[in-house]
Amino acid sequence: MSVLSRKQPFHRVSVIWTAIAISAVVLLFLAVAGVYTPNIAAQFGALRLAALIVSIVLIGFGIHWAHIRSLERRVLHPLQRVADITQAIVDGAVSGQIDLDKDTVQDVVIVSEAVNRLAQKATRDVSEMKRLERVRSEFIGNVSHELRTPIFSVQGYLETLLDGAIDDANVSRQFLEKAYQNALRLNALLSDLIDISRIESGELRLSFRYFDIADVLKEVVQTMEIRSLQKNVHIAIDVEPNADLTVYGDKERLTQVMTNLIDNAIKYSVEKGFVTVKAFRHDGHVRISVSDNGIGIAPEHHPRVFERFYRVDRDRSRAVGGTGLGLAIVKHILEAHQAPITLHSEQGAGTTISFELKAAT
Repeated sequence: MSVLSRKQPFHRVSVIWTAIAISAVVLLFLAVAGVYTPNIAAQFGALRLAALIVSIVLIGFGIHWAHIRSLERRVLHPLQRVADITQAIVDGAVSGQIDLDKDTVQDVVIVSEAVNRLAQKATRDVSEMKRLERVRSEFIGNVSHELRTPIFSVQGYLETLLDGAIDDANVSRQFLEKAYQNALRLNALLSDLIDISRIESGELRLSFRYFDIADVLKEVVQTMEIRSLQKNVHIAIDVEPNADLTVYGDKERLTQVMTNLIDNAIKYSVEKGFVTVKAFRHDGHVRISVSDNGIGIAPEHHPRVFERFYRVDRDRSRAVGGTGLGLAIVKHILEAHQAPITLHSEQGAGTTISFELKAAT
């Protein structure tokens, strides 16, 4: 039932109470007049007295009519708009907004503002749900594509071997090695998927403590030396001498961050290129950076570099390996450390990725 459909009962009740009020006023007038002027009818005249009473009644009902019209304009009609917009929101039109006149009763304005806030929140929630659904669809599509590639490769090599290539020692070994490399890639992809899923769902618990980041950098660089030699890339570490580089964070996850960043720098460096890892104190923080003189990244790609499965050059990315999740994992781990990550890259000149960690006081 609409608000305006309640006008007749509202008017009926108002008329009854107005009549009672006017009757009370007339009786009070007559009672007071009778006390002070016992012969008021004779002195004032019965006709004049009746005319006065009628005038009082008419004025009372006139005031009542004006008041009712004012209530309709300032209460009932605004409430009807509130009811209509609320029903529209219930029906799915979450973008509806209530606009009321300036003379609307303040209590109704407060109600309308609450409904507007509810509609705005519903609009944001719906937009976020649509965005998450789009992200989920894109993620599933990307995962399916990334999983399909190594699986199909392994399947193809094994089918070729089963069809007779296994009898050729040179060919069989080559195909087995390629199948093994694709199996490794598949394992790395699954590991990264598990990591990023745990991070984004909040299941991954970080263990914060103080430790020397310089030791971590040296260990990671030593671990990556074999890979850099395979790519003919020189890797160096530049740590501020005699500086306390103790930071507060999760040592294991920050090791993962540095491994991903250095591995990425090696992959996209040029032949006989270099990768430099730096660490130094800066305004109560330790600033860490990984630089290379590789192919660089065009400016239009900078905002999306840290997205899942985003690749600047898909063909080259697959050629050098990787899951497409490394930088996304880096971003999530650093966000958990409240360590904003910055990217500086010029196409053909190289890339520098840096971040700051809270230093020990």
